[in-house]
Amino acid sequence: MNRIILVGNGFDLAHRLKTRYKDFINWYLLRLYKMSRGNNSLKSDGLVEIKTKNTLDSILNYFKGNKSPEKMCEYASSGNVDIKISSLLCRILKSIQTKGWVDIEADYYAMLVECKEKKEELERLNKDFAIIKDLLIEYLNEIQKEQIDGNIFCDNIREAMLSPFSINEIAVSSEKKWWDFVEKRSRESIIFWKSFLLGYLRPDLLLKIGSVRYVYGRFNEVDFDSSEYLRKEDFPEEYLLPERIMLVNFNYTRIADIYMPNNSRFIVNHIHGELSNPESVIFGYGDEADDEYKAIVKQNDNEYLKHIKTNRYLEDDKYRQLLSFINSAPFQVCIMGHSCGLSDKTMLKTLFEHDNCVSIKPYYYVNKEGKDNYLDMVQNISRNFTNPQLMRDKVVNKTLCEPMPQLNK
Repeated sequence: MNRIILVGNGFDLAHRLKTRYKDFINWYLLRLYKMSRGNNSLKSDGLVEIKTKNTLDSILNYFKGNKSPEKMCEYASSGNVDIKISSLLCRILKSIQTKGWVDIEADYYAMLVECKEKKEELERLNKDFAIIKDLLIEYLNEIQKEQIDGNIFCDNIREAMLSPFSINEIAVSSEKKWWDFVEKRSRESIIFWKSFLLGYLRPDLLLKIGSVRYVYGRFNEVDFDSSEYLRKEDFPEEYLLPERIMLVNFNYTRIADIYMPNNSRFIVNHIHGELSNPESVIFGYGDEADDEYKAIVKQNDNEYLKHIKTNRYLEDDKYRQLLSFINSAPFQVCIMGHSCGLSDKTMLKTLFEHDNCVSIKPYYYVNKEGKDNYLDMVQNISRNFTNPQLMRDKVVNKTLCEPMPQLNK
């Protein structure tokens, strides 16, 4: 039995990296101000055109908390010739103002839907989105260079990633797969166990070979055609470690890589590309089941599909590797910092509804007031299912889940 770990932006945030889209937009506006300060000649970066010091000061006031980000959009919409802002950036700034946060991919998709039969607006939108993507890569490269160091590792996160399975977390409909896994383990040789446990980078596990041999002996006394199964208490933890683990990194930073041992049983899949190869970065939207998406496809214009994630997955073999992994054996999905939102719905639906998926375990976030987002995560997960009963069977209940481990204060 294998494990897939979905790593989203909440994972980077747990390591105190400023990787929210709002952090990125703040960085961009400050960068814009610094680039243009003291120069009254026309300046344009493709998203914003500015040419007076008063306009630049309005940007600076945003950082002082005196003006809302919408102020820039008000300049543009009032016919003021001092500033011109792209429609996409305006929408993003308004999202920050009204919600306090922003989902750039969702804002892009909403505008894409609005561009039906408007070819010129569509081309402008895609051009602006490409500029924002390049700026995001630049920002995250700075974050990765300046904020990721040797002190950022968290032992509790690795412990959670490499933890043994528990029968209580397995879907009722998948109990047969669980016992097939346990029985297979009982037939493995001591040579296998030595190699397997060493692969977990914990030499101390070799001292527990005796407990594995004990279970092996007990299994020889069990009739698997009867209901006389071993109790869960009879299994040592090392006996129930995942056969293989694939960490599916939806982020662009490499912070998640440091948690996986460097051998063939542990795979890091940068499903959305890597900052070291900007051309590989996938940034866009991925909900093929949406009715609006179907309408967009009917436009018969590839410009509408330019930033749809599912098409970009075909540019390398990362998605194929994931499909091969989930088809190879039963697997548990652990979610660390991924919201399971609609921008990745197509892929998540493939994972969650797969017959080999025996469990979905979310690690939830707890805020300073003690409130957690477990229910929000479950609601988002449910949107990736067509069968609610199957969802309730596979998702691990809250009493068996834990908060996302955080770095020590």
